[in-house]
Amino acid sequence: MEQKRGKAEEFFSKAGKKIDDLFSEISRSDISEKLELKERLQELKRNKESLEKDFNDFTSDNKEVFKDIANSFEESFEDIKNIFRKKKNQNG
Repeated sequence: MEQKRGKAEEFFSKAGKKIDDLFSEISRSDISEKLELKERLQELKRNKESLEKDFNDFTSDNKEVFKDIANSFEESFEDIKNIFRKKKNQNG
């Protein structure tokens, strides 16, 4: 029994040492930064998908408003073109 306890203690001691070494290596390297960056990128992807859905919903819900705005711009541009044509014809 004493020998089994010794082997278990030795195993856990080695495992603990390896874990400590791993944490030490992670803290010395930029792996933790890479993991944080990866998590942040995943968060940004989720936000992007959510924003795309919200934008699509918004444009779909306001399709008529956007159509009215586009038509107003077209009318305004036509009015401006006509004004310039008239001015050009007057000046000769």
